[in-house]
Amino acid sequence: MVQKVTSYKILAVVAVAAVAVLAIVGYWFADEKSDPVYLSKIDKLMFDKNNQAPKFVLTLPDLGKKQQSGGAPIISASPDIFPLPKDLPETSSPSEPETLTEIIAQIPNLNQLTDQQPSITLKHLGQDVELVENQGTLTLPKIASDGRKPWSEYGESVNVLPNFKKVALVIKGLGLDALSLDKVAKGLASEVSISLSPYALDAEKKILAARQFGHETYVDLLLSSKDFLKSDSGPMSMSLTISQDEALQRLKRSLSIGAPVGGVVVNDGIADESNQELLAKLFTELKNRGLMLIDATHGDGVSQIKIEGLARRKADVVIDTDFERETIRKAFKKAEEIAFSKGQVVVVIDPKPIAVIEAYKWVNSFSPQVSYEEAKNMELTKPFALVPISNLVME
Repeated sequence: MVQKVTSYKILAVVAVAAVAVLAIVGYWFADEKSDPVYLSKIDKLMFDKNNQAPKFVLTLPDLGKKQQSGGAPIISASPDIFPLPKDLPETSSPSEPETLTEIIAQIPNLNQLTDQQPSITLKHLGQDVELVENQGTLTLPKIASDGRKPWSEYGESVNVLPNFKKVALVIKGLGLDALSLDKVAKGLASEVSISLSPYALDAEKKILAARQFGHETYVDLLLSSKDFLKSDSGPMSMSLTISQDEALQRLKRSLSIGAPVGGVVVNDGIADESNQELLAKLFTELKNRGLMLIDATHGDGVSQIKIEGLARRKADVVIDTDFERETIRKAFKKAEEIAFSKGQVVVVIDPKPIAVIEAYKWVNSFSPQVSYEEAKNMELTKPFALVPISNLVME
């Protein structure tokens, strides 16, 4: 009996010891697992619990107080890690912080546009029954029996005085935000042409409203994204994975919005040997329906697709990637140079507020159109005349 009790005691001690060992091992592994993963050596340096006092400290200047040593930033460091330069250059004292009102005023906002009276009255505010046909559930543009074409009939020709260079400005990608479209339609000159995204809701109402203010109206044609493995331009784009028939149906659905559409603005994307056959079929469809094509891509893939009789124009300047204010202004400066050398220029922009506001300022900087005799006594620094895009298109 005594032996049995002794055996039980030994087993109990062994069990307790085993549990203790397991607990210790488990705690060790848990502690290792719970160690934070630092993104960089700097993170580890700053946040490692085992780290000692920091080897250097940067103290940012307080804008509300005068800086020491004539405005030079205060930097303290361990000399062997981050040696200080002997003579720090003096910097000018920081300007007083701007007021909230001043900061807000610098933010591009379409409310900065002021409503303008239409300078153009379009011949067709709505669809001409002779320029449309029904195809199933779709109502599509077509060439009239007398040869009239939607691209020219839905547009408007304007007169430009001699010695003035023609400028066509197109804003694409509109319609996703009804308020932005309304501001653009009312705040920009009638000669500015607009193009709606194929994803715009109530596109018919939006186009009809824009035409009331004299704007020519188009729709965007979306090519397959160049970065198609990471991004997708959506179910209305000309994807590389769809058939030609499906691509044609997508184009027709984009055009069938119950309002005057003069053609398409081709957005940047893949337009090379991967889908040239598909695009050639789409462009032929545009020609057969009397529509025009504005090539707003950055490459020459679309230009290489030759379709005899298709009304088309390649944009000279496209602003849809870099929206830094200085970059946009340089783009408009380039447009001026092209206009001086060629006598005309086509500019296409995205509806980002900063791009629209800069375009508004640019157009308002044009010299007023005056006769040749009047021009003799004036200095015309920017002899440019804004025209609808249809004025610069040829078949």
